[in-house]
Amino acid sequence: MHLLPEVSQDSQLYRLILDNALDAFVAIDEHSLILEWSQQAEHLFGWKRHEVLGRPLTDTIIPKRYRDAHLKGMQRYLHTGEQKMSGRRVEVPACRKDGSEFPAELAITPIRQDGHILFSASLRDLSRSKALEQRFNQHAGLTRAILDCMPDAVAVADMSGKLILVNPAAQRLLNLPPTDAKPDQTYHQYSLLHPDTHVPFTDSQRPMVRALHGEHVQGIHALVRHENLSEDGWVSINARPLTDDDGNPIGGIVVLHDISELRRRENELRQQAHVLHKRVSLLELSHDAIITSDMDDIITFWNHRAENLYGISREEALGCNYNELLQTSYPIPLAEIKAIVHEQRRWQGEVRQRARDDREIIVLSQWALELKEGIPWRYLQTHTDITQTVRTERALRESQENYRLLVETTIDFAIVVMDRDGAITSWNPGAEQILGMPAQEAIGRSMEDFFTPEDRDTGRIRQEMHSAEKAGRAEDVRWHMRKDGTRFWANGVMMPLRNEDGSLRGFVKVMRDQTAARLAEEQTQFLANHDMLTGLANRVHFSNQLHHAIAHSERTHIPLAVLMMDLDRFKYVNDTFGHHVGDLLLKEVSTRILSTVRETDTVARLGGDEFIVIQTNATQPAAAMTLAKKLVHELSRPYQLEGNEIIIGTSIGISSFPTDAKNAVDLVKHADLALYQAKSAGRGTFKCYTVALSEEKDWKKNREQALREALERKKFSLYYQPQIDLTSWKITTVEALLRWQPDEMEMVLPGEFLDLAEESGLIVKIGEWALRQACRQAKQWLDKGMSPMRISLNCSARQFSDPEFVGSILPVLSETGLDPSCLELEVTASLFATHPQIKEQLVRLRNEGVHIIIDNYGTGTVALIDLKEFEVDGLKIDKAFVQHLPHRRQDSAIATAIISLAHELGIHVSAGGVETAEQLAYLKARDCTSVQGFLFSPPVPAEKFEQLMLSGHWSRINRMPQMNDSSTFKDLH
Repeated sequence: MHLLPEVSQDSQLYRLILDNALDAFVAIDEHSLILEWSQQAEHLFGWKRHEVLGRPLTDTIIPKRYRDAHLKGMQRYLHTGEQKMSGRRVEVPACRKDGSEFPAELAITPIRQDGHILFSASLRDLSRSKALEQRFNQHAGLTRAILDCMPDAVAVADMSGKLILVNPAAQRLLNLPPTDAKPDQTYHQYSLLHPDTHVPFTDSQRPMVRALHGEHVQGIHALVRHENLSEDGWVSINARPLTDDDGNPIGGIVVLHDISELRRRENELRQQAHVLHKRVSLLELSHDAIITSDMDDIITFWNHRAENLYGISREEALGCNYNELLQTSYPIPLAEIKAIVHEQRRWQGEVRQRARDDREIIVLSQWALELKEGIPWRYLQTHTDITQTVRTERALRESQENYRLLVETTIDFAIVVMDRDGAITSWNPGAEQILGMPAQEAIGRSMEDFFTPEDRDTGRIRQEMHSAEKAGRAEDVRWHMRKDGTRFWANGVMMPLRNEDGSLRGFVKVMRDQTAARLAEEQTQFLANHDMLTGLANRVHFSNQLHHAIAHSERTHIPLAVLMMDLDRFKYVNDTFGHHVGDLLLKEVSTRILSTVRETDTVARLGGDEFIVIQTNATQPAAAMTLAKKLVHELSRPYQLEGNEIIIGTSIGISSFPTDAKNAVDLVKHADLALYQAKSAGRGTFKCYTVALSEEKDWKKNREQALREALERKKFSLYYQPQIDLTSWKITTVEALLRWQPDEMEMVLPGEFLDLAEESGLIVKIGEWALRQACRQAKQWLDKGMSPMRISLNCSARQFSDPEFVGSILPVLSETGLDPSCLELEVTASLFATHPQIKEQLVRLRNEGVHIIIDNYGTGTVALIDLKEFEVDGLKIDKAFVQHLPHRRQDSAIATAIISLAHELGIHVSAGGVETAEQLAYLKARDCTSVQGFLFSPPVPAEKFEQLMLSGHWSRINRMPQMNDSSTFKDLH
């Protein structure tokens, strides 16, 4: 028999509610006969439902000594309506089937139904709670420990309202800090709300205040709310005054019992009762579409979720054929599904349907068969929308397939999957191509087979796997082996593969063949240390080799010699036969020198027609002179170059270590003095350094004094040469070039005095004067309204090595009012190798906005690592690579490479020494950023430069081909 006959037809729902209630549920009629008995009641009392239905309650769960009282209470309620326990929870003794008794919490609700009275009761076992209470009472003496462990919140205040004790439960419930952390807090630190959840307790209503006034407070309900509670906390509050032994008040104590769970259960019971009384089906609250149909598939029930899912209202759906309405497509014939349902009482499968808006919906359909009096009555269907899940799974499968295709079709990268021991389990086509082995042959082999023998000996693969497992990633750039034994340079990364539980499953290694880039890098490194024309060591490489040779000589006490050579009549060859023949001559000279010296000796080209030889292990006193004689003889033999017989000679200066010098600088300097003496002696000979050569320094001393006087008497001036942007054809930069004018008739170019200025240190003062003058002139031009442009100056290593010069740059800019972005400093490429300390100074200047340009790029040495680690604003191609454009293939290749390098680095690139339209067109076609040279203007004084800027007449050539705009050069400014 059911408690509510109206819902008996939905017995499944009814049983679901009863059996899933938190408490045991029992229903009796006015005769105390049991009408309902939930599963929780079976578990609590030990009686099965079929054993107790229809039996008196007194024969089952009421102890014998209380049965009469129970019957009297029933009669009293039926006659008077008085029920002491109705509407509240009370503790009563209860009896199990085995006769054992236990305390239970009882709540009784009378229900009037069709003129009858029914009683519904919910019961809960209090055995555990009573045991805990008894145990608590046994340990009442452990006050503070108990307070700290109490689930109830306890707060104690003195008569001033200051809290002197707050147990952990109160700290959590009331969001209070411990009293020792905040000793001055009062009961005002927490707030209480009335049960209406909105109105706070006034001060006089607060339980603590009432207790401080001597009042006993019992069972007040309140609401606690603050940001650290996930939901509102309901509490039952007791408060008592505290007195001393004489009965004088000394404070108050408040105990707050958290009744949130009790309130929640009460709400649940009220909701359950409400559902029962209102006969509202829980089917309407389901997240799934729930549909019932008769045996002919006519819809008899259609819940709200079905309305939302299909866009069809209940009124429209009821009475329609289920399959026709939703255009249902089953995985198997419908007849088979019904046969399974009739046999097994249930079926589950994936079904496709159509909503009102013609959307396809994929649902997980679960069928059940409901019987009525043993006869199939209706089908119950629950539909869970899995459309998005199915589409996600499909997208995942497609993504996995795309990944598989990507791996299998990638040939630029070798993708290798290994087990945890390094054995190969997967091998893509890229691996087949790069490593030269088909997948069938590679799978099962150890990845170690493809490492070099030296890496195998050091256990490199194991180290890499260990690093990948620990760090999640291991990168390497190294040589690997192909199947045929050839090596290739590859960069790769290895990552661990893990199972769902986090355990290691294996590794995946991805590699890319970088052999070509590696060889190109080695070639670039070679070019950085060698002369591009002859292949000999350049100045930087020579300097390094000389330092090593001196160190070796010091260790072994075996002397060495430096032979500095300068070709005689080389300028005549260039002027007569052209620079192309001059270059061929330099190559042939290099070949003859190499064939003359030993393999242990070092030969370098310092620039132009200057060569230098380091002769190591010069054990014989005359060894250097013997070599010098051979070189003079060998280089004086005629040269056959492009049908021309060319005869030149060489002059050689010799300096020995440690006899003539104790360090590399002096050794080269003394060889240079000896070379100067050889050239003065008529050329085609050699000279050794002697102390007597110091007399040659007198000229330099005199020249140095003249330089000092020129600086004092302002005999220096600046000439200006424009730099043209090849995109806008505007002047973006003007280079300031130093000139020395000893008298009105003589003009000395920098090449004739800068070396001496460097040696004497005067370059610092001269450079500071040039910097100040150039900045002042640039500011004047800007103030006159001329277009903004940068002023560019050349700086030497000697200047940057002097703190006085470096420290003057920014003050000069501030003094002249020129913005740092309008200043550009050009430093030669070789300075980065010979004076690496200037990088830090350049970084500071660049951070202030000053532009830094590498000048004469291609003739000196800038390691590529310098361009990577030190940012510059541009490169300036040396005019030596411009003057033969576009006719000389080597120069064209070098210029193009430098332009490409600058573009890849994202920096400016300019070319100096542009004198012909062909050179300009070639550079323009290869996207050179800007150019400078006599094609546009020679260096001119400031006044002339200003006139030309204002008049716009810069071009010294006729109209260039394919440049039809008459303003091509007129509008450069």
